[in-house]
Amino acid sequence: MKEQIATEAEKVSIASVAVADLAAALGVSSIKELPGCWEYNLDENWFIAVNGHREPTACSKNFKVAPFHCYVEWCGWPAGEFHPTRGGFIAAGGAANEDTFIEAIQRATEKAKEATV
Repeated sequence: MKEQIATEAEKVSIASVAVADLAAALGVSSIKELPGCWEYNLDENWFIAVNGHREPTACSKNFKVAPFHCYVEWCGWPAGEFHPTRGGFIAAGGAANEDTFIEAIQRATEKAKEATV
């Protein structure tokens, strides 16, 4: 996973920051209070489920998301899972990869921001 430039103790993946920005744009907060994962369809291809709990939690796609991780699907297929500071994995294909995932999050964030204006 790509990391932002910071001290070793402050490193957070760019994908995690992008997911947090999307949640903020949508007005989502305190996902630990949800009964399950916070889930969002970024577009027709990408889906995320974020687990804010201390235990593995199943999302609607029947996948147990690890504590404080983000699970990613592309076109209905598992495409990754990552933690903000502990890394993870994501697809590395031509159409589904970390860059296209982050771009999809950024588009969804801009769309959410436009909807609130």
